Amino acid sequence: MLPLYDFRGVAEAKDLQINEGRRRLALCPGRSEAWCSMSNKKRGIWTVVCIYTLFLAGALEGAGGGERPGLIIQWDNDLLTGTDDGYTNGARVAHVRELSPDGEGFNRLQKFLESLTGVEREGVFGDWQFPEPRIERIHYGVGLTQLMFTPGEPEFVKPRRGERPYAGWLGLEFSLQANAGHSASTATLSVGTTGRHSYAEESQDWVHQNISDSLNFQGWATQAPSELTLNLHFDHKQRISFLETTNDWPIQIAGFYEWGAALGNFRTDTYLGALVRVGHNLPATYTTPRVQLGSFTSTIFSEDSPQAGDFSCYGFACARGYAVLHDISLDGPLFRDWEASVDSEPWVGELGFGVAASWRSMEISLAHTLRSREFEHQLNRSRFGSVVLRVAAPF
Repeated sequence: MLPLYDFRGVAEAKDLQINEGRRRLALCPGRSEAWCSMSNKKRGIWTVVCIYTLFLAGALEGAGGGERPGLIIQWDNDLLTGTDDGYTNGARVAHVRELSPDGEGFNRLQKFLESLTGVEREGVFGDWQFPEPRIERIHYGVGLTQLMFTPGEPEFVKPRRGERPYAGWLGLEFSLQANAGHSASTATLSVGTTGRHSYAEESQDWVHQNISDSLNFQGWATQAPSELTLNLHFDHKQRISFLETTNDWPIQIAGFYEWGAALGNFRTDTYLGALVRVGHNLPATYTTPRVQLGSFTSTIFSEDSPQAGDFSCYGFACARGYAVLHDISLDGPLFRDWEASVDSEPWVGELGFGVAASWRSMEISLAHTLRSREFEHQLNRSRFGSVVLRVAAPF
């Protein structure tokens, strides 16, 4: 005799499932049930991917020149130096390509950024910035960047005195660089957000649970509140000419000095710095060895090395000094109160060193950065490691 089944429980479960679907649709009208059933984390990831794809398509407009496009992946993390506090993680994916130096086919954003680089050479300052007779190359890039800041103790709900407050930032960068041989100027527009829509907490929790197997930080409820950020970044690099006497040597030396500024509600500062490279067959292209808003890559060094070949390797060292007026990850948003904010230091110094190697169209570098105290009563100075991968992309 066949057993008799009571299908009432099945029907009730089905009704509950239908009602739950209707509830989700009611909470987000105009969206599909599949979208509404996603977690906030998944919805955030899909939103970021879609936005980046749209703006990446804009980066492909007006392409010209002979250099192949480049894909840059950068990762900063303090665990690479054995710590887990302060500036704890930074990640960037950027697409850089060469445009026509005569400005043909530029969209409005590209024209706006080009005007900020000083290529028009107006006045004495413009002649000093670009002493060469003409602009040789124009590069345009779009980057998706996430920055993450935490205190050193994961178990405390509120950061203790002397520890960095929680903060996250997620944003897009649109960067245009004008190169005139011995000098290069870059103008960058960054648009992003702090707070929960930076998805810093979700990103860190995923890494701690699935990769590092470490404790989740408990104080993200105190992070810098949400605020839309809009920033302009300016960067100028000038090649150190007297080092070019080493171009015929088996081991060459090259370098540049730099200055720049940022203006906006994310960060407002100015800086001076320099970098020196020592190695074999130094490449003309230089990629910033850490995630630095407003700077992706620079084609500034000489391309006339007598030892030119497929393989390059070198070491580098750099230094930079900042005068800081505002830092949203420390001072907090301009238009909202933040109980956990601290007072940023007006003067910050930074030292970095590392090694890099390239083979044909691929380059990888490893770097270590030491930074002085960034806010009052800071207990531990920031130090972090960086990994950069740059490849010539077929798109």
